Amino acid sequence: MSSESAHQHAAGVDEERGTLPRRSWRQLWLSIHLYLGLFIGALLVILGLTGSIAVFWAEIDEWLNPELLTVTVPEQKNLAPGAPAYQSLDEIIRVARQAAAPDSRITTVYGARNSEAVYAVYASQPSSAWQRIFVDPYRAQVTGVRSYGANEWIPNYFMDVIFQLHFSLLLGMNGQTLMAVCALLLLVSLITGLIVWWPTSGQWRKALTIKRGAGPVRFNFDLHKTLSLYLFPVLGAVLLSGVFMNLNEPFVWVTQLFSPATRQPQHTLTSIPITGIPSIGAEHAWAIATEHYPDGKFGGMFMPGNAEGVYIVTQKHVPKLSAFWSERQIAIDQYSGEILDVRAPDARRSAGETFLEWQWPLHSGQAFGWPGRILIFLCGLACPVIYATGVIRWLQKRRVKVRSPRRPIR
Repeated sequence: MSSESAHQHAAGVDEERGTLPRRSWRQLWLSIHLYLGLFIGALLVILGLTGSIAVFWAEIDEWLNPELLTVTVPEQKNLAPGAPAYQSLDEIIRVARQAAAPDSRITTVYGARNSEAVYAVYASQPSSAWQRIFVDPYRAQVTGVRSYGANEWIPNYFMDVIFQLHFSLLLGMNGQTLMAVCALLLLVSLITGLIVWWPTSGQWRKALTIKRGAGPVRFNFDLHKTLSLYLFPVLGAVLLSGVFMNLNEPFVWVTQLFSPATRQPQHTLTSIPITGIPSIGAEHAWAIATEHYPDGKFGGMFMPGNAEGVYIVTQKHVPKLSAFWSERQIAIDQYSGEILDVRAPDARRSAGETFLEWQWPLHSGQAFGWPGRILIFLCGLACPVIYATGVIRWLQKRRVKVRSPRRPIR
């Protein structure tokens, strides 16, 4: 072979080496997107539909069970307008404890959603069975109790079934881990779909729109790519926050690797027992919180889990705190009443804390009020459409391959 022909041959090989990897990489991303979408994408349908229902879970549950979850507001002649005549937290917890199963421990108290809603008191039993006890906050009367078995996979109540299906596929703790792994794989599917979609030819208008008057094949393809593209930020945020809730400790650990100043969760804080001094009680803890932070309504309280646990008080609808998520959490020593820690939009110490605190508000859509909830609701309804159009696209391409005879490769 002459030197000139050898040079031309080498140039041809280099050219092929420059173009082949690009095609090979695209085919790899396409294959990953395809198989993850086919086998894991079916879960996206379940996650989407149950998530859409869960966005309005409180309203739906109250509509289905008005006698259990709603109360009549008594006349409030001697109170300021809009101020609820609620009984004390200690009294609400007392009547809930009387209705709970023997040897139960009160773990959490959630405040009323509005002026006509009940308080929800959670009680845990040594067997790991637990109850939700609903209390009329005006009269300190129990309106009803929901009980859950220790190994109960399928609850007896509609909204609880929806939640368990959404978080764990009705498979318990193993299901929560499985759903977190599947959410990560769906994130990979979304990212590879974005890579495959990216218009390397520069035809952005074609890539961003649905062609008018297109046939069923083209319309199906355009609908799949445009829905996935425009909902990519929302779907990505929802899937990532789902991993945060199902695998919380590993998620926080990874976040701290990138943001070392991120604090540990508040439930890891401890109280210092004082000899002869009993726990201050829930009402006193709420009074301490409001003394230092008078704004905001009672959102809930996590009770100390043991002799060294802390009270975690949640205030909601705090004025001027944030336009997106106006909630504050205050950790209080159960003996001295000292405020140990405060978590709020104006008390964050690192980018990692901001990232973590945004997960639940984004997942539920509550970060942006009603517009955010409606967006999450519509996004959930779009999930079956994305999956169905993807499967149809795959079947269409299979039919083409079956009908087209293979040509010999030169």
